[in-house]
Amino acid sequence: MITLSDNELETLLLEDVPYGDLTTRSLGLDEQRARITFATRERPLVASCTEEAVRLCGLYGLEIDGYVKSGTLVPPKSVFLEARGDAGNIHRIWKSVQNLLDYAGGIATYTREAVLLAHSINPDIVVATTRKTTPFTKKIAIKAVESGGGVAHRLGLSESILIFEYHRIFFPSDEAFHEALAKVKKSNPEKKIVMEAETIDQAVLFASMGADILQLEKLPLSKLSDAVQRLRNDFPHLILIATGGISAKNIAEYAGTGVDMIVTSSPYNANPADIKVTIEPLT
Repeated sequence: MITLSDNELETLLLEDVPYGDLTTRSLGLDEQRARITFATRERPLVASCTEEAVRLCGLYGLEIDGYVKSGTLVPPKSVFLEARGDAGNIHRIWKSVQNLLDYAGGIATYTREAVLLAHSINPDIVVATTRKTTPFTKKIAIKAVESGGGVAHRLGLSESILIFEYHRIFFPSDEAFHEALAKVKKSNPEKKIVMEAETIDQAVLFASMGADILQLEKLPLSKLSDAVQRLRNDFPHLILIATGGISAKNIAEYAGTGVDMIVTSSPYNANPADIKVTIEPLT
């Protein structure tokens, strides 16, 4: 599972506390002992980035009394992270840790819901997310997706080959593109070639050219089911992906079309989790 480095965690904190906590210091609370707890409210939560929260606490000398691992389903009104230490350090890390857990927990919980809905129709289907993350949040978002039982469709452009229409338009004919595709396959023998198709005819053409995986983009459900049936009959080796406009609201319907994988951006737009934070002095 993805992890954030100490430098990345420090950067999160520096956004909130660039020059120390003026309020806590002015009140003379820095060296008093305190406890901080993070808990769910009325709804369950799939925890994510708790390991990073623990490390962020540790960077400022807090002792951890308990926490749950990322991917744990936490019941309502349950403490899932507890730490103690100097009040100044607790106030310093408080909001950064809460923001991290809120954001990651919201994505993880949404992802789990979507995965369960898809698996209720097809237990073998894979739910993946796109590269359309909010800028500068990618590692957190992908870890949260993994915590909820999803996977990343593509972590970036460097490790996979996915050919879009925007690539094909640079070739004067299907024949010229087919020649280029053959060179791609020859020069990348360990890679599967993914192509995006927007119609059934395109899907059949790309399959006949040697695509290993077809990404079926924004096909209506009825046409998607027809495309899957035809492609399964004619090209049984193909892996089929559905993408475009899929969310937890309709993911079960897409799972019923027979595709192998569903790709969606919707988890990235999930509402943050509602986490209760309590800070109290230790006597």
